[in-house]
Amino acid sequence: MNKHTVFVAGKRFILLSDDKEEYVKKLAEDVSSAISNIIAENPSLDRRSAALLCALDYADDKEKEKLRNKSLSDKAQPLIAQADKQSKQIKELSEIVQKKDEEIAALKERLKQLSIKDLQTEAKEVPVSEEKADENTQEESEEAVQDKPEKPIGRKKKKKNKGYKPIRQYSLFDNEKD
Repeated sequence: MNKHTVFVAGKRFILLSDDKEEYVKKLAEDVSSAISNIIAENPSLDRRSAALLCALDYADDKEKEKLRNKSLSDKAQPLIAQADKQSKQIKELSEIVQKKDEEIAALKERLKQLSIKDLQTEAKEVPVSEEKADENTQEESEEAVQDKPEKPIGRKKKKKNKGYKPIRQYSLFDNEKD
């Protein structure tokens, strides 16, 4: 404990406190100022009566703050309960997501294994020599050429008539020859 010397309403006090000296002096100044304000408003009061009124004001403020804190605490309880519930839901959902991720990874691995086995099975079932593969390629390309319809060479596409015929303009001088 530290000793602190402070002045309140002109009287010297020695206080023992674990708090810092600046804090204790600030409290003493606040109390001294409050007592001075009470005396200024009621000049007929002595210092002792002013100090008692100051103590009553501080006790009143303290009780009002307790009620305010309790009210805020009561309002916070449902919010805290809701936050806890949502936290549990988040935890459950993250576990579900983790399980689903593991299932997806297992399915991908299984699919990969099946694809490899299918490819190996197909390779064993259909032995194709290089000569036969070349023949198949040539036959496929010949079939593709035969399937395409031939376009007539040198034919131009007719333009579609859009519902009007061009008007030919005649001149009076068309029949005359120079």
